[in-house]
Parts: sequence; C-alpha cells; structure tokens
Amino acid sequence: MSTPWIKAFLAYPLEAFAVAFCHYGLKIPSLDTASDLGGAVLRRLGPLCPPLERRALLNLEKAFPEKNQKELREITEGMWDNFGRVVAEYSHLRKLAVSWDPSRITVSGREYLREGSQPSLFFTAHYANWEVAALAIMHEGLPLMQVYRSAENPLVNHMIRRAQRQIGDTLIPSGRAGAKQLLEALRQKTAVLMLLDQRKKNGLPVPFFGYPALTAPAIGRLALRHKCPLIPVQVLRLGRTSRFEVRFFPPLPLPQQGSSQERLLVLMTAVNQHIEAWVRERSDLWFWVHNRWKLS
Repeated sequence: MSTPWIKAFLAYPLEAFAVAFCHYGLKIPSLDTASDLGGAVLRRLGPLCPPLERRALLNLEKAFPEKNQKELREITEGMWDNFGRVVAEYSHLRKLAVSWDPSRITVSGREYLREGSQPSLFFTAHYANWEVAALAIMHEGLPLMQVYRSAENPLVNHMIRRAQRQIGDTLIPSGRAGAKQLLEALRQKTAVLMLLDQRKKNGLPVPFFGYPALTAPAIGRLALRHKCPLIPVQVLRLGRTSRFEVRFFPPLPLPQQGSSQERLLVLMTAVNQHIEAWVRERSDLWFWVHNRWKLS
C-alpha cells in the first residue's frame, strides 16, 4: 500500500481519533486542570519524539549560541509544557470567549486598536496561546477575520477550525484561496489577524535572529497599499498557568522612501524584530520545531 493510502486510511483517522478523544475528554475538567494536565503530558512525551526535539534544539543553538545544552533543554521542556497547555485549552476556547474574565486575561495597549480611518491589520506568532489574541481583539469590539494555514490531516484540520469558529471570528484560508475574502474584509473595515512566524515557501527572506527566514509578505503589502495600521499583538502566558497578558503595541511606521520592494523589506524586518523580541523575552513560549530558517 502506497504512503498516501496509508495516511488516508490509517494514519489520519488514528491521529484524528486521538485528537478528538483529547479534545472532548478535556472539556470535562476545569480550564486550569485541563491546562495543567496537557502541560504535564507533553512535558513528558514531547522529548520522546526525537526528530522534533532534535530540530528544536538545533534551532535554539542557532538562535542562542551562548547558551549551554542544559539551558537549551530547559527551554524545550517549557516549550512542550506550553504546547500541551495550548492543546488542552482549545477545549475551553468558547468558555474563555463567552465568560471574559479580566483576572485571567489582562490587556494593555487598547489605545492602539482604532488608529486612523482604515481597518487594522494585526500580527502575532505561535507563542503562548496565540488564540487568546483573537479573543482580546473581539472583546474590544472589533469584528475580526483570522487567516489560517490548514493542517496536513484534513480531519484534524476540521476539528481545529471548528474549535476556532466557536470563539466567533471568521476564518480565511491563507494563499490565493482566501485573497478575495481578505480584500473584502478590508473593504468592510473588518480587522484581520495573521500569524507570521512560520516559513513561507516563496516568501521574502527577512532577518530573524540574524539569519534570513522566508516570511509571508502579504500583510506588509496590504498595509502599504491600503495604508492600514499594522499592529503587533503579543500574548504572554503568566508562569505555567492558563492566565495571560495581551499586549497591543503601537502600529509599525509605514516606510515612505525607496521602491515598493525596499519599503516592504523594511516593514517585514520590523515585523520579525517584534517577534524575535517576544521570543527572547520568553523563549519557552515559542514553538521551536518550526523549520524556520530553511531557504529551499
């Protein structure tokens, strides 16, 4: 049996069953208990996946050459803990959205949310629980569309999209499939949120930790073309808990000098500088298994 058939009829259904079992099972305990459980499980199981652990360590060595192996492994342990918590918290996203608790999610930088007359573009990263960024934007009264990349497993992708829709935002597929929806959102003055820390094939090589990283440039082109505010939004996990701080930063200055490509590179460099600063602040909250610096 060929590999695609094995994936379609064996691997994908088994993976989807495991995800569904975890998702619905983790609805039963409280958010805090589910988060603690998810963190504890992935903290133990994550390092047992050698390819992912190895890639995370190689990426960390590239980003932090001054750190020793003990320090790097402490970061990967925190990374697995955070990712386990994110997985568990998907089961409680709707509850977080409906019963907004300011003692659980604090917000700073609200004054930057309504800059100018154009709709705002927001960017964040796979950092802490990135879904909380969308919750915070909508809680502040902005209609929101979120751009997403599909998971390889279509069954798992369906479950993730369903969980995201429960929080009330509208999802737009990345790439050409969602281009028309994205432009329509801007025409309707709807805010748009994108995650910009993953490698984008045929993306723009932009410095990240001192190395070129292929970065999706669409949000920069939209900001420059439509003169939309481009607002960084960081989600911080407070310790190893399901409590968060959401920080909105001032809109990035839109470059005025140079060719369109030069201005785009300046803007996307500023985007990566923000994400890099967040990762340096709490290195354990970023998902280091992304193949971020692959150029071909």
